[in-house]
Amino acid sequence: MIRGKRMRNFAAGRGRNTNPSGDKPGSGPGGNCVCPSCGYTTPHSRLRPCNERKCPKCGAKMTRE
Repeated sequence: MIRGKRMRNFAAGRGRNTNPSGDKPGSGPGGNCVCPSCGYTTPHSRLRPCNERKCPKCGAKMTRE
């Protein structure tokens, strides 16, 4: 019985974003992508993560706001 509870608790936490601050992947569809170099912002798209985008102004990788 103890083993069963451990397995259930372990499996229950998988795939969930436990950090509500929004600085981890999977932080929801809203927000903006920001360039750390020049400050350019663009709306975040669910189709493409911010860290896969390049800033159109300076070419640096963008980050999630």
